[in-house]
Amino acid sequence: MELNYWKFMREALEFGNIALINNEVPVSAILVDNDSGKIWYRAHNMTNKLINGTLHAEFQIYNYLLENEENHLKIWQNSTLFVTVEPCIMCASMLDQVGIKKVVFGCPNERFGGNGSVFKINYKSNYKIIPGVGHKDAISLLRKFYIGENKHNPNSINKKKRVLNIDSFPILNYERYISRDEFISIWGVENVKIFDNNYFLEFNDNGEVLCDDGNKKVKI
Repeated sequence: MELNYWKFMREALEFGNIALINNEVPVSAILVDNDSGKIWYRAHNMTNKLINGTLHAEFQIYNYLLENEENHLKIWQNSTLFVTVEPCIMCASMLDQVGIKKVVFGCPNERFGGNGSVFKINYKSNYKIIPGVGHKDAISLLRKFYIGENKHNPNSINKKKRVLNIDSFPILNYERYISRDEFISIWGVENVKIFDNNYFLEFNDNGEVLCDDGNKKVKI
């Protein structure tokens, strides 16, 4: 079964909105079975609520499966993880060890990314990485959070004069995460101009790829 990447990323982004409403860092993830499309679990970061810096969305899913599914490793090994932000080094290492098949992420984690931004950790399982699905939406969620006051951060600064920017976004350099041939195998040769020009991946409601050339969206 070929999963609809945009459909599941959109669900992850919606779950990220729930985190945002609850003053939690809006990074969220969904684990999906590759054969049936069944969602095993949804999670978002709980680092603020539980005052625990390790409780990222990926580990929330790991903990749930460990406690509730006898064959939790087999589940990981036949699933795709959709996560709004590139997994950090800690989470990428965990995903490698449990044998995840594929990780689809929205925006890069430039400071701590474990799928190519800082390190590329998939030595054991060699899981496939698909970047940029929901790139701008994921960044917008983070900006909405960080423009506000984080009551759980004792060093939080006054941000009342900051203005929310959801009109311009940093480009995504695809070759940091996947090769050109890998991109073509995922999105088709007809969409390779997105990779070559670092255009944003955009989708219609059916999950069909559109191309944002910086001025207007055009279907490829």
